[in-house]
Amino acid sequence: MSVAVGIDLGTTNSAIARLDGRGRPVILANADGASITPSVICFQPDRVVVGDEAKELQAAGAENVAAFFKRQMGEPHFVFHANGRDHTATDLSALILDRVRQDAELAVGEPVRQAVITVPAYFRNPAREATIQAAEKAGLSVLQLVNEPTAAAIAYGLRHGDEDTGRLILVYDLGGGTFDLTLMRIDREEIRILTSEGDHELGGKDWDDRIVQYVADQFEREHGVNPIEDAVSLTDLLARAEEAKKRLSASLSTRFAITHDGHRAIYELTRATFDGITADLMERTVSLTRKVCDSAAVKPEALDGILLVGGSTRMPMVHEFITRTFGKPPMSGVNVDEVVAQGAAVLAGEHTATGPSRFLLGGTRRTVDVTNHSLGMIAINPDQSAYVNTIILPKNEATPCVQTRPYQFRTRGGTDNRLEIFLTQGETETPADSAYLGQYVIDAVPHQLGGMATIDITYAYDTSGTVEVSAGVRNGGALPVRVEPLPEDVPARFLRPPPKPPKPEPVTVFLVFDLSGSMSGQPLETAKKAAHGFVDNCDLTNCSIGVMVVANSVKTILDADRNARRIRVAIDSLSIGLVGYGNSAHPFDDLRSQLASKKGPRFALVLADGVWSDQTRAISAARLCHDQGINIIAIGFGAADKAFLEAIASSEEGSVFTSLNGLAETYSTIAQTLTETAGGTAPAAASPGRGLLGLFGKPRAGR
Repeated sequence: MSVAVGIDLGTTNSAIARLDGRGRPVILANADGASITPSVICFQPDRVVVGDEAKELQAAGAENVAAFFKRQMGEPHFVFHANGRDHTATDLSALILDRVRQDAELAVGEPVRQAVITVPAYFRNPAREATIQAAEKAGLSVLQLVNEPTAAAIAYGLRHGDEDTGRLILVYDLGGGTFDLTLMRIDREEIRILTSEGDHELGGKDWDDRIVQYVADQFEREHGVNPIEDAVSLTDLLARAEEAKKRLSASLSTRFAITHDGHRAIYELTRATFDGITADLMERTVSLTRKVCDSAAVKPEALDGILLVGGSTRMPMVHEFITRTFGKPPMSGVNVDEVVAQGAAVLAGEHTATGPSRFLLGGTRRTVDVTNHSLGMIAINPDQSAYVNTIILPKNEATPCVQTRPYQFRTRGGTDNRLEIFLTQGETETPADSAYLGQYVIDAVPHQLGGMATIDITYAYDTSGTVEVSAGVRNGGALPVRVEPLPEDVPARFLRPPPKPPKPEPVTVFLVFDLSGSMSGQPLETAKKAAHGFVDNCDLTNCSIGVMVVANSVKTILDADRNARRIRVAIDSLSIGLVGYGNSAHPFDDLRSQLASKKGPRFALVLADGVWSDQTRAISAARLCHDQGINIIAIGFGAADKAFLEAIASSEEGSVFTSLNGLAETYSTIAQTLTETAGGTAPAAASPGRGLLGLFGKPRAGR
């Protein structure tokens, strides 16, 4: 039987926990008997060392030691070269996860194959996906990623049961390499995250670096050489600095020894000096704390408690800041190194339904997390003068969440219709200030004979805070979506004005009217009115309209023209008897002759209200039009033959049977669709009536 665990994959240390027989989270000791495992890896010629031994080798000056790589998770350009190969941050994290998994299996005597893994709340999507990939490389199936402050709150809520219901809590999480702040409300039934902020370039290591810089500067002034410039000396300094920082949490001063280039020096470092040289680092946490409270409109004194998480919160300056700012000391009762893994273990138990459920969050509380970054995409502003980052899913939306948006996409025959979407995370409209998640590509969009396709694209955050994108053709099937690396000119491309759209291809349309005797009176007058509406809805700057009539013979009343007055005069001139009163002729030979030399999309709207005499000959001629790329839209009403209309139309849905009263709406809808095809503004949603795909859709099989 496999055991599900919670793992705190930390920058400096990692921990793993499971639920015990009573349903309570317990830390699993590693093979060395410790509750935490240093996130350090030493590559030796014959083996890879992970954990405490690797950290000891690092302090002893060993080469090929990897540490603090969590900050590079999801960063495509980071590699650590050792033992003849490059290792990404994902590869390195997989080694840490594999080590703690194996240690857990030794501790419980069972396989460990499922885990809830914690990540900094402010991790963006690439870092979250990289964490999942690292777990899979380590043989773990990820039940969920959970934000570290949220996991801490879950463990805290489990410990304190109903005594802390209705409380507004701020989680202040300062780890070895990252800093997160999360504001949440703990009620009897749920833990609800309100908002988060973070800085993933801020952590305990930055305090260590300041100590190193401080003593190295003094050493250089006294001896004329800088120990930081030597890799072995620097490694030694970093290890000593971390120990000095820890001693200063309990003492007011400590001594720091340096040996380099034949010189030895000992310096005294006081807590006051330490506070001074790291004041700006502390101020960065202060600034983010104010930002969290301001964004939620919460005054510091309104908070019921501040929960500290992460080993770096043991520094007295953190406690002093909390007490000074909020008028109360931080909350106690949790182990800052273990609480995150314990909260993840609770979630793992919930996912696998192991352990008595009455112990899980008091048996009733659920956790509602939120999006920590707005999800957006690069678009062009309304006046087409600049690119903007447009928000799709806003920050602080409860997860999981989803949004579907339509996209009008011009397709072309004989080419790979490829749609590219540049997804971002960020809170401003400025492309330069956005973090780019990648180039999401939708290939093989099926060509529509009318040119335009409506693609419904669905954007989502799942419970792990990772981004999911899916797509499908409106009234059609799903489309595959893949993520490609960003082109080299992104984001620079989006800081320049967008290129002007290419001039659209000209569209030619012939309005063909059946003027047999059955059209006399109201039918002809209604058809004329519908034709005028068609003209009103067409963009004549790019669309030419001709008028043709058919009965016992065929006549072109107007060659394709863009002059609205001449088109209207031609329509008004229509009368019964102009080409006879019967229905023995068909227009398709004349249409092929008129449209043969026209460039761009070519259409013929053929209106009929009765049965034509020689349908077989008309259908054969219509199919010759189809073969030459002329789109026939057959419109019928009254006694028109539906089967005949379907046979002469270019596509399965290209025949429209309507009522006399519906004729005007039919013509207007077709005109709007043709305008989109000609390059007009694409609407956010399909026009009322028959959609674009329906009018100029997929040809019938066998055509």
